[in-house]
Amino acid sequence: MTLVDSTATAKRDQLRPAVWTRICRRDDLEPLWGEAALVGRSQVAVFRLPDERILAVGNADPVTGASVMSRGLVGSRGTRTTLASPLHKDVYDLETGECLTRPGELRLPVWRVRETKGWVEVAASHSLIAASHGTSDPEGRRAVASLVAAVARARPELAVHESFVDVQEPDVPSVLATQDPHSGAVIVPLLLSAGYHVHVDLAEAASAAGLDARVTGALGPDPRLVTVLMRRLSEAGVVCVDTDTRVVLAAAGSSDARATADCMTTGEALAAALGVPVGVGFVSAAAPRLTDAVAEARAHGGRVVVATYLLAPGYFADLVAASGADIVTAPLLRADEDTPAELVELVSDRFDLAL
Repeated sequence: MTLVDSTATAKRDQLRPAVWTRICRRDDLEPLWGEAALVGRSQVAVFRLPDERILAVGNADPVTGASVMSRGLVGSRGTRTTLASPLHKDVYDLETGECLTRPGELRLPVWRVRETKGWVEVAASHSLIAASHGTSDPEGRRAVASLVAAVARARPELAVHESFVDVQEPDVPSVLATQDPHSGAVIVPLLLSAGYHVHVDLAEAASAAGLDARVTGALGPDPRLVTVLMRRLSEAGVVCVDTDTRVVLAAAGSSDARATADCMTTGEALAAALGVPVGVGFVSAAAPRLTDAVAEARAHGGRVVVATYLLAPGYFADLVAASGADIVTAPLLRADEDTPAELVELVSDRFDLAL
């Protein structure tokens, strides 16, 4: 497989729906013979057709993830130009990415293609819209903005936009309104559990967008979040947990039972990582309340440690700090340090999974 390494991208403009990357000249492509281009961290399979059209799709086989689609067989079904995977022989529409052999089950991400003075340029078909809750806390704002900036650096082939569901601007519908209606957007909630904002607010914004807009799942539960929680515990001096220590996971809380269940799952995962039971307490809208969970832990004697399961500093983090525990860890994001690589990877993976 020939790999054209191209990491230079156009300067990101937050009002543009795509970041175009120059990969090769038209004459570098042989008709019906695919080439693979590395764009940021994404591999793109590029095909020059006999009618001189140039089409591009993701190079990863949707079944195995192997980077082989550039070696697929170009053909046709009726008027549709197709690409057959060299591994499982699944056949895809090369223009839409639809799987013709397993419709509704598999799909290839399609890349946009244009020519500029004989150069072939590609752009991701979907931008990434990072949607956080929003906060009036300056440290919280800086911490979340740093996460979005880190995702943009990690994925230079994508147009990455920051948006909010409350408190701050721009809101998600406003950002969606700036997108090219011929492209699409993936809304990644920078939320640790999937409650009303994910299932209602963001879903309605995507539905009303007038373009292909998709909403991913929340960031949690995920093992990478537990890794960051463990790091925060270590930073707070909780290297090992003895029998005299009680641990409580402090979550924001939601009236949506699904969000509560997500937090409980994270509590169970943290307990498995620590090797001791972990209680869960909520700052708002769900039971048990954090102060009650801390009081119950205190009743057993010994020290009480609260692991803060909040994305960033803010009002809720201040309430967690005042919960009465002996040790309270920092939120997952901090304004005074680099963004944890696990969170950058998690946002990026949510985007990829949506496509």
